[in-house]
Amino acid sequence: MSLLVLIPSELEAKFLKDLPLDLHIIGIGPVDAALSAYEIFLKKKPSLAFLTGFAGAYPKSDLKIGDVVVGTCERFVDFGRKYATHFTPLPEGIPAWDYCPLAHVFTEKLIYLLEINGFNPQGGPLATVCAATYDSKRAEFIEEKFQVIAENMEGFGVGRAARRAKVFLLEVRIISNLLSQPEKAWDLENAGKRLREVWECLLRDWK
Repeated sequence: MSLLVLIPSELEAKFLKDLPLDLHIIGIGPVDAALSAYEIFLKKKPSLAFLTGFAGAYPKSDLKIGDVVVGTCERFVDFGRKYATHFTPLPEGIPAWDYCPLAHVFTEKLIYLLEINGFNPQGGPLATVCAATYDSKRAEFIEEKFQVIAENMEGFGVGRAARRAKVFLLEVRIISNLLSQPEKAWDLENAGKRLREVWECLLRDWK
């Protein structure tokens, strides 16, 4: 059976379309991505699925364009109460979640396979945002508040859908932009080349 791979957009999918993957474009942002992923999980009933694509690196992460990150959890950083000077969760007693764990035995396997193939993956917490960060002060705030290494717009939603459907989710992304340099264009070509290399490796070695 081919690997079930979810990817947000055509911008990312074009680098993988000719590979023998069960590839699905799920849409950009936490809402469309979660709805699409849940529908796919209900229809296909997989035990394991991958979420892949691009991500932006936070300033203190030391990540560079083309680096590989593996999510160990997702933080929904646009969910709570934002004041002029600080951010707080919603009041206690309100049934709301802003954290989704992604660490399990398959996460360890993914990191190991990427390591032995020379990709030097960085595992760590990722941030899900509703709006891509183009403000260095916002990037610094999110990084310090939530202790995350990179941001995306789908991980938390897909992670919640996977937990509801009882699917093990793996998230592997490629750094396409540095949030310390918001004025610079995203390097989609180099990130896309690296994305393809990662998936050629996983197709060969994932058993």
